[in-house]
Amino acid sequence: MTPKQLASEVENLFSLPEIYFQVKKTIDDPKSAIEDAADIISQDPNISARILKIVNSSFFGFATEIESIQRAISIMGLAQLHDLVLAISSTKAFRGINNNLVNMKGFWLHSVYCAAIAKSLARKCNIVDSERLFVSGILHDIGHLVIYTKLSAHAEALLQRAKTEHRPLEQLEREIFGFDYAEVGGELLKLWKLPACLYQTVHHHTQLLPENQFVLDAAIIHIANIAVLQEESKKTGFVPPNFNPLSFQLTEISEEDLQELKLEAKKNMADILKLLFTT
Repeated sequence: MTPKQLASEVENLFSLPEIYFQVKKTIDDPKSAIEDAADIISQDPNISARILKIVNSSFFGFATEIESIQRAISIMGLAQLHDLVLAISSTKAFRGINNNLVNMKGFWLHSVYCAAIAKSLARKCNIVDSERLFVSGILHDIGHLVIYTKLSAHAEALLQRAKTEHRPLEQLEREIFGFDYAEVGGELLKLWKLPACLYQTVHHHTQLLPENQFVLDAAIIHIANIAVLQEESKKTGFVPPNFNPLSFQLTEISEEDLQELKLEAKKNMADILKLLFTT
């Protein structure tokens, strides 16, 4: 089975809410105005409330309070609106999952921590639209949810082997399946028709390709993910993969820089979790 076949089997099981696609269609339409996007979002009180909370939080740091969706969009722009709606929608897409192989609270803690580091790292790299790296961080690990759902027996055995053999899980996945979770996640995002900068970043963050158009984005997620895995390893018992030296060459950051970015991300963790998972 290929990553694409695996992702296609859960495309309907794990799907983004319809409002995301309505917003994306409006944003992609050159004839649409800010008011059109605001009208669609306003029809969903839950997402409207979350967006207003996010834009009025330290996450964005705007000087004055923003009281309407239209005002929020006019200040942050349609690209950031897309990324926020996608981040919120993606947390809803997997809420129904019930699997013995994954603790969903731990899964989202890992993903949000990775996302927060990625956003800070993107700013360090002078990437203007750093929110897309935040979204990539949120989505980087969803391939594991697909594997745990569709290949649960094999996945359970691999999880045990990763601990007993002290080897990175992604390495064993490639050895046994012929692909890893990142490839599966990338294929699912592609099936969802998300922008190439997102699905290619997720697809390639475990194996960086210098020729890839979005290799810098992938390097940022690579660093953020491994930094979190390293921190979690004492609790989980899983050995994290090594950093690819190319990731530090591309981002031009040092180990000291990374420690500072982790501290910055931790300060924002509680707020981000509240903003994404509560109304």
